[in-house]
Amino acid sequence: ADEGETETDFLYARLITPFWNFQVGAQYANEWAVDDYGDRWSGVIALQGLAPYKFELDHSLYLSEDGDVTFAFEGEYNVRITQRLVLQPRAELGFAAQDIPKRRLGAGMTDANLDLRLRYEILREMAPYVGLRYRLLVGETDDIAERAGRDSEQVYVLGGLRFAFSLSRAGVFVTPV
Repeated sequence: ADEGETETDFLYARLITPFWNFQVGAQYANEWAVDDYGDRWSGVIALQGLAPYKFELDHSLYLSEDGDVTFAFEGEYNVRITQRLVLQPRAELGFAAQDIPKRRLGAGMTDANLDLRLRYEILREMAPYVGLRYRLLVGETDDIAERAGRDSEQVYVLGGLRFAFSLSRAGVFVTPV
């Protein structure tokens, strides 16, 4: 592919209420284009849990090695087709506390992603998935993309492996996105 990105979170989770986890850890992310490549490490603090009507919510604050602060809010809902086959609509909103020229992000709300993923749970802790993502750049980030001649709307084909494992009573989750 001419361009792409990966994000992997390494998180330590601790149950703080019956339906909510506090998470802390690190994220490794990389992005590439035809003549550009960049990777970064970020510290992560997150709150993840189950809201009424079984909506899963995730609020994550990231502090990059360059001192950039970003925030992501995700919501998802699992629709079980069979015991192992799950259709998952997801929505994600991204925010940046300041302009981040290196990543072509403007301050404020940066993007909105709408996903539809289909996963097969080999085990509850391990599930390959495929899906589609519609991404819309907004605000200053959209203006930056427009000036650079980039599209502010994109559709992606997704594929990956979702897995989690726990150590002792606390959970350590490695979640490629």
